[in-house]
Amino acid sequence: MSTLQISFPIVQFHQPQGQTNDCAPFTVAIVINALTGENLSGARLAQEMNRVRLSPRGLPFPVIRRIPNWATFPWGIADELGRHGLRARWRLGASENDLLTALRENRVALPIVGSLAPLWAHVKILVAHEAARGWGFVDPAQPRAEVIWDSPQRFALLWGNWGHLLIETV
Repeated sequence: MSTLQISFPIVQFHQPQGQTNDCAPFTVAIVINALTGENLSGARLAQEMNRVRLSPRGLPFPVIRRIPNWATFPWGIADELGRHGLRARWRLGASENDLLTALRENRVALPIVGSLAPLWAHVKILVAHEAARGWGFVDPAQPRAEVIWDSPQRFALLWGNWGHLLIETV
């Protein structure tokens, strides 16, 4: 059985988010630390992302990255990655082929999964794919640094609930 996986040792940079709603800041901290060698704390980054930031492009305009201590917007994740030198974009309507391409090209893919009823969303880092096991993630909601697998069916359902929303490095 062949495993497609990202070459960065992202799992080594895992930080558990604990009982917070801070999956996005912790995910961003993990990615930044793995790709740049920085040593960011997810908890500290969550507090930073709570604040409105002025965009440095063109005329300064406010960038609201998250609802404080609760939900982070996809553009907030891309913005924070960019602040640390990692070009990123977000989009709706991505496909599983886009995820496989990101793995093949050694780019970071952060799908947003969840449910509309009851309402919840979660972001985690795609690190592997196997046809039989499904999609492998480094997940800040998990207490241990390990790859967590979602079956193809479960992942398709939870990702589809949010319109195949994806943040990815470019």
